Amino acid sequence: MRMNRNHLVIILVSLLLASLAFPQEASRREKTIFQKGVRDYLQGNYDKAAENFSLVISKLPNSRLLTANYLMLAKTQYKRGEYTTSLETCRRFLDKFPKSSYRDDIRYLMANNYYQLNRLQSAVTTWLSVAETSSEPLLKEKALQLAENSIRYQLDNEALNHLKKELKTPFTRQVLLFNWAERLYSEGNEAKTLALLNEVKTVSNGSEEYRRKAEDLADIIQNKKSNTLRIAALLPLSGPNADVGQALLRGAKMAVSEYNGLNGKNIEIVEFDYKTSLTKALQQMRKIAADPGIIAVYGPVENDITAACAVISDYEKITLITPTASSDALTGLSDYLVQLSLPVSEAGRQLARFVLDTVQVKRVATLAPIDDYFLTMTEAFVEECKLQGTEIAAQQWYYPGDQDISRQFKALKRVGLKLAFRDSLMQVDSSLAIAQIDSLYKIYLKEEEEKLKETHTKLDSADIPVTTFDAFFMPIYNDDINFVAPQFAYFNIQTQLLGNGDWYDPKALKKNKNYVNGLIFVTDGFLNEDSWDYKQFRNSFRTRFKSTPERFELIGYDGFRFVLSALPKGKAVSRSRFVDYITNAAAFKGIYRDISLGPKRFNESARILKFVYGQLLPLR
Repeated sequence: MRMNRNHLVIILVSLLLASLAFPQEASRREKTIFQKGVRDYLQGNYDKAAENFSLVISKLPNSRLLTANYLMLAKTQYKRGEYTTSLETCRRFLDKFPKSSYRDDIRYLMANNYYQLNRLQSAVTTWLSVAETSSEPLLKEKALQLAENSIRYQLDNEALNHLKKELKTPFTRQVLLFNWAERLYSEGNEAKTLALLNEVKTVSNGSEEYRRKAEDLADIIQNKKSNTLRIAALLPLSGPNADVGQALLRGAKMAVSEYNGLNGKNIEIVEFDYKTSLTKALQQMRKIAADPGIIAVYGPVENDITAACAVISDYEKITLITPTASSDALTGLSDYLVQLSLPVSEAGRQLARFVLDTVQVKRVATLAPIDDYFLTMTEAFVEECKLQGTEIAAQQWYYPGDQDISRQFKALKRVGLKLAFRDSLMQVDSSLAIAQIDSLYKIYLKEEEEKLKETHTKLDSADIPVTTFDAFFMPIYNDDINFVAPQFAYFNIQTQLLGNGDWYDPKALKKNKNYVNGLIFVTDGFLNEDSWDYKQFRNSFRTRFKSTPERFELIGYDGFRFVLSALPKGKAVSRSRFVDYITNAAAFKGIYRDISLGPKRFNESARILKFVYGQLLPLR
């Protein structure tokens, strides 16, 4: 059920008034003016809101709601972009009401104003003060996060040195020194990092939490943890996609076990379950980013969750390696995102290029579900065909879940028959105009319909073959194979059938082998079950997990082997440079998936398969 805007505003007003907790003795007039101001504030009417808050301050100086009005006026001025004015209001508040319960809120707002005025040192100092002394957990957390981010990413060394002299309390000094150390570590300056970490550990009366963090990071740098390299596995280990996440993790664990045994290394997978939840994934991503001992992230698997986590990876400068997300433009969201899967549009383009290079294709038709994935793939396939001068004769779409797509096939068939008529006329007289051909076709249809009445046959009947399409691109859902394949054969469209990776289902293909013989499709992997490497992996996997590896176990195994192959030999591994290691890695040949990253950091290696007489043959 969707709330309207007025209901939402009423709820927000109630919540804000409850949080302000003004005295019960306030008069009705005071409350009415204040509530109106809050309502205007929440609706974005900041000018009206400021008028109401200012009215109470100037006309009712003894009001029980005076402090609440000061706070809201300062917030309103901030929202209007009047940062200097808001700052002055905050200062007047602290002068007048030094013991107010809103004191921490005012100081937090002052820090935000300093930040907007580019007075970063003052902002950090004030945020740290709030984080140290506030009794409100949420406010402490927000203030500390803003201060830490500014230290890590925005203040220069001169400003940091100035703050080091200015900050006197153990807590604020430890926060500054530790986050400065993390920044230097990400830049590869290990000597200065260790010096700062030592200062964090020796601060008198300091926080045990920051002392422990400093010791952990120092241990990582000094290889006191058996040269362990930790990679986070950010996967859906529970929830709707748990089967995918668990399978990927099993494959990854096999890869790590082999690598550690062969190379004498100690690579550790740290599991982070996001339960197939976007919110949980973002929470886990924040935990991962806060742990400097984790050098990279393997996951997530879904397109939308990967997109959200990519923003954090870019901000925190930690490499995010998604094994399965295939949406276009994902890598554009973060310079630290790597896609091991073939993007949807790239699959469509590569199939078109292969077919156009190997088969005589001058005219194409398409049929696909109406879905973002299929729209993107079909558009890429069509654009590539057009670039090479191929005619797109007809396109049809069906809604996901529809099992009867006879209407679409009939429409395609009518187009094909008309093209056959046009082609035959053009062979006789190539000077005929389209309008002339259309007129002649109408006459032809009437004659044909009269003839067909005698045999009780319709023009779009399955008895009449269509041979005018050189290729027919039909990307589908895997679940659609068993009802799409028979319909394709029934409507007697005789052409080269093309498809997407969802056709890669040996059991379904063999069941429908008489309908789709000769099908060519693009996929991101191919398993040769007779290969020695696969048999070896399968046997080891069965020994460890008591089951036979399937597609996602293979993707996890190949993907993690590729990641491990990118680690520099005999050198320290830097978290901030991990994306460079992996993007510069050599092309990788896996048991199921080949991986070759291009400049856009996505896998460019597609497999083209052909289904012939019950067998799958790799064409590329």
